[in-house]
Formats: sequence, C-alpha cells, structure tokens
Amino acid sequence: MGEALGDFGAVPGKAAPAVQPGPLRARDTSRDGLRNRIEVALLTGLRPVWQFVNRSPALARLCNRVIVNNAVLKVPTRPLALSTGAPYTSWPSLTDHSYFSRYLPPRAGADLPPLDDVAALFRPGADGPRQSPRSTLLFPCFAQWFTDGFMMTDDADRRRTTTNHQIDLGQLYGLRLEVTEALRRRSEQPGQKGRLKSEMVGGEEWAPRLYDAEGRRIPEFAAVPMPLRLPDGMPAERRAGLFAFGGNRANTTPFTAALNTLFLREHNRLCAVLERAWPDWDDARVFETARNINIAQLIRIVVEEYVNHISPYWFNLLADPTVCYKACWNRQNWIPVEFNLLYRWHSLVPERVSWAGRVQPIADMRLDNRLLLQGGLGAAFDEASRTKAWRIGLFNTADFLLPAEQASIQQGRDNQLAGYNDYRAAMGYPRVTRFEQISGDPRVVDGLRRVYGDVDRIEFFVGLLAEDAPPRAGVPGLIGRMVAADAFSHALTNPLLAPAVFNERTFSPQGMQSIRATWRLQHLLDRNAPGSGRASMEQDGAAA
Repeated sequence: MGEALGDFGAVPGKAAPAVQPGPLRARDTSRDGLRNRIEVALLTGLRPVWQFVNRSPALARLCNRVIVNNAVLKVPTRPLALSTGAPYTSWPSLTDHSYFSRYLPPRAGADLPPLDDVAALFRPGADGPRQSPRSTLLFPCFAQWFTDGFMMTDDADRRRTTTNHQIDLGQLYGLRLEVTEALRRRSEQPGQKGRLKSEMVGGEEWAPRLYDAEGRRIPEFAAVPMPLRLPDGMPAERRAGLFAFGGNRANTTPFTAALNTLFLREHNRLCAVLERAWPDWDDARVFETARNINIAQLIRIVVEEYVNHISPYWFNLLADPTVCYKACWNRQNWIPVEFNLLYRWHSLVPERVSWAGRVQPIADMRLDNRLLLQGGLGAAFDEASRTKAWRIGLFNTADFLLPAEQASIQQGRDNQLAGYNDYRAAMGYPRVTRFEQISGDPRVVDGLRRVYGDVDRIEFFVGLLAEDAPPRAGVPGLIGRMVAADAFSHALTNPLLAPAVFNERTFSPQGMQSIRATWRLQHLLDRNAPGSGRASMEQDGAAA
C-alpha cells in the first residue's frame, strides 16, 4: 500500500453520482468453488481442534507444512514466464530483475470506463466511513512500512522496480553499500562495535537527523536517499525532524518512522549482546551478525503476527523455513507487478488519529516527525494500537488518499493488467458471472454495475477491493490468497533461512535465542522502550 500513500489531495475531475448504501445482504457464494468452501469451513471452523493443534508443537509444524504448501500452490509459482519488460517470454523476462515479474499476459485494448468514474467508487458515501471490526491503525502502518522495503516502483518507468526483491530491512540499512556505510558508526571501540549511528533526544535513542536546524542537508549523509516527495518549501523546523534512514519512504509518517526507529534500536541492542558474548569480534562481524538477526526477527513477525492477523484461520501459522527446503516453489524472489498493486490498502487508513490527547489529521502528519520526537516511541505505538483502522473496501477511502487510489488504477492500466475475473481464474477461484457474487453490499453491487456494466470488465485493482472480507479476515478473499502465497514463498525463501545458513554460525547462539523469543512487535517494543505502551495490530477483544 505504501508507495502511493504519500500522494495527498483531492481527486480531480467530475465525480460520478454517489450510490447510497442499502441493507447488507448475504453475498452469493455460488462461484466460490467447492474445494475453496470446504477449506474455508475447515480452517475457520473447528476452533477447539485448532486450539489443540496450536498447543502441540509437532502437530502444529505438520499442519503448518500442509497449509503453507497448499496456500503457495494456489497461484503460479516462480519463475514466472513473463515480466513487465515484454508481453512474451524471453531471456530478459526470466532474468532482468529491474522489471517486475507478472502472473498474466498484458491485456491490450481493454474497453475500460473513464478513470474518474472508477475512482468515484472509492469515495465514502453520506453515511461516512466504516471502521474495521478487527484491525488497529498499526496494521496498515506496518503493511506500508514493511512493503516499502522491497516493493518500490521506478517513477521514471512504472514497469521497473528500484529494489532487489528481498526482505532485507532496506528501509533501515539501505539498498546500496554506500548508503549502509554512511549510516554505520564504524568503530572498533568497546561498546561501539557494529552500531548504526544514533543520537539521544529526550532520553531516547533515535536515528541521526538528515538535515540541520536550518534545514540544510548534513554532508555526512550525502549518500542517504532524500525522503520521497519532499516539498521544496518545507519549513526548516519540519525538515530538521527527518531522520537519516536507508529507505526514502521511512519518514513518510511518524508511524513509519517509529517502526524504523524500533528496528534501529533493536539492531544496536543486538550489537551490545553480541559484543559482550564475543569481545574478539570486530566491528564488521558484529554489524553483519546483528543485521542477520534483525532481518530474521522481522520475517518471523511478518508471518506469525502480520500474516496471522490477515488470516481468518484459527490455526496459528508458523515461520518455519523447513517447509520450503524441498518445495518446488523454492525459487529466487522476484516481486510480481500484481503483488505490488494489490498492497494498496488505502481504505484502511483513517482520516484522523488521537495523539497526546489531541485529534490530528493524518494528512497533516506527512514527513513530520515532531510529534514522534515529543511524545516518544512508545506513545507512537500506543496511539496506533488504540486507533481503529477503517474497513478495507470500496466507498471507504479518506479524502486525502483518493488521489492514491486513482494513481493505483492508472498504474494497473499502464501495465495493461488482465481483468479481475482473469486473476480469479489464475488463483484457483471460479470466474464470477454476477456482481452479487463479489459483494453483498448493495452500494458496491450497484456501483460496479453502473461503472462497468459487465463483471468481465472489472479491473484487477477494483475487483480486489470490491470483494467482501470473510469474517475475522484482515482483507478480502482474493487479496488474502495472493498475499499468503507471495508472503510465504517470499519470506520463507529468504537466503538467511536456507538450510546451510539458518544456524548459530550465521546468527550466533545469542542471536538464535533472540529469534526464538521474537514473533510480535510488542517483544521489540518491550526490549527497546520498556513499559512505554502497546504494539498490536489487533483491537482489544477482536481475536475472540
């Protein structure tokens, strides 16, 4: 969702007439597919059975292996035959990772409705926004921050990506060696080995500033990327609050900056642990080992907190890398363009958030870390964890993010993505034949019918968000299926989790112990800002 999140303003052009809500109806499930319905019934029912499985480590690992393999094999596996570089298979389409891969061939000459009419499907109606029954603001904030580390589009050519397709905490460490070197302390002094540069403000550790008090770029961070879409006329006091981070989107909001800060503190904490245990290690080894541990901990949080939050299952999915060791889908990571686009979950983001007793418009918080520095890291997580996210879907995007929705629709058109029904078929769902098979919300059904006229005209991005989310699920069904497949095949095939790598030689005994003890953001917050607040993607009582 993240890379379009920074485009604020109102949708230009004349809006299509708003469709007012009616009483919700049960969605027509006749095109869900028998096998899909059976799987959903088994995994979202039988709660006592799954609770028993969750308590048995051996049984849980066995079930996890079956469920993960089943999820990944629902979609075409890597290497994909196509990329955004050409509409047919070629050697570059199989090897040039500067392009996105793609699941389906481009659809040229599609008969699509006017862009403004489609964008109007995202505007809230007169009844106002709907809140999520399960997710807090921390959920979309984490999704934005996490995907900004490996899913960035090249603004000069929307078919290309500027990342290496790996989960590697690039938003903290940077994607290029010169960026990483600029952020490292580089010291062989005891108590300093391996650390990232930081400074103490208000008794808390933060990344160093990218700009001085007068708003001038600090020369030692010349290699560090400039924050994305930094306004030329930004006041010096706001510019002076921006941190020197490895990713150009990590300063987007105080919440993304807070997540980066949390992992920076965890890196430096790990360095202290390693240096005490291994005083003969030099700066480079302490740094690299701490980075290895930090990345592995992130992967575990992604699967065991974030993906479990998205999932409606009662079974707790595990970040067990042995699942993929002999799997046919264990191939080099390469982000598909469709995966890049399906992560635009702008409707989850509320218009306002309470912070320090005041209600703040989130649109006004872009590239402004002053509240974060004043309130502290724990307050940022606590506020995000106590603020309800909005419900994902059509007719529910805050005004300041409507241009981001329009840009996402346009990016799908620029890449000539196949239609929503084509992707349903590719991902193991029957094609829908009626609008009522997508949603039980009359406003969504009527809006789609009015704008598209025929279910086969619905675009990929719009169809993803038009679907009703299953009970307890963080996202609609097709999004959930694609996220699960790509998340498992992307996260569990990380080089750090390979059979010859995932061991104490790579992470140290202390690092392996830390990885085993880390599967929630709360664990990191308790270590690095103890007693300061709550870090949860789940609303109180929502898991029951």
